[in-house]
Amino acid sequence: MSHDWGVKVLNPLTIFLGLWAVTPFSLGAAIDSALTEDVIQRQIWASIAFWIVWGFVLGCSILRRPWGLTMMRVLAPAMLLALFAAHLYSRISTDIFVVAVVHTAVVSLLALLPETGNVMVDGISYGDEKRFLLRIPSAILIGPIALVWGIVILGAFAGPILVTSGNWRLGVPLLAIGWPIAAFGCRSIHQLARRWIVFVPNGFVIHDYLATREPFLIRRQDIVSLGPAPADVDVRGEGVVDVSQLALGPVLQVTLHGEVEVVPRSRGVSEVKLARIVLFSPTRPGAVLHEGRLRRLVR
Repeated sequence: MSHDWGVKVLNPLTIFLGLWAVTPFSLGAAIDSALTEDVIQRQIWASIAFWIVWGFVLGCSILRRPWGLTMMRVLAPAMLLALFAAHLYSRISTDIFVVAVVHTAVVSLLALLPETGNVMVDGISYGDEKRFLLRIPSAILIGPIALVWGIVILGAFAGPILVTSGNWRLGVPLLAIGWPIAAFGCRSIHQLARRWIVFVPNGFVIHDYLATREPFLIRRQDIVSLGPAPADVDVRGEGVVDVSQLALGPVLQVTLHGEVEVVPRSRGVSEVKLARIVLFSPTRPGAVLHEGRLRRLVR
């Protein structure tokens, strides 16, 4: 019972919103402290940049949209990086620095939590719908995503920092090159926030363009069972389609009476597969099974 209660009540997005709203008093104060004796021009631009990021992320967390989730997960951890950069640039007093680090680290962690992602993407649901994000494929999670995030941050902020420091010759070209690269990187990261399963009155849809050419509906009347996948399941067996993409963590399995058409994404010509068993990996498998029980999909 305690697990179900937690699924219903816990909402890290609300906590994130409250903590992010007061970051000017910790992170903002720390950055301001680092630039106290700096030139006025750099102080002004740093202040403008901070308030733009702060207001943008605050708006994203209020609006609750998939693109807002991407921006939260890109910018919130970037503030932690900005804090350490400010500390290296001009030593911040220990007490102010520690408070700011703890505050920003907690906010970043909340932005990255699976339940925060579920609440954000569920903001576009309408009627009797409920969305749950899918886990990041292991091939992307281990390495590439951190690299792309670093390129986005470097491309977005390197140019403005150089320009405000008076290095126009290098800063302006970096602005012209870095911002399009950052935009392209954000677009790539955003694809991860558009992968979900969505419960509908007639069953649920698996929406994952990284794994399949198009979303596919698993109808209520076709579902025999929905639960954790057995450890010895043969993913290459006849009638088995695995769209979990080797994501780290638990995998769910839905078994069907009949068959559903799935078009897995491949480098060559895509072939339609008839699936009687579908494997997928949501970020919160317990919450998905709980929703399935509420909709009487799990027997």
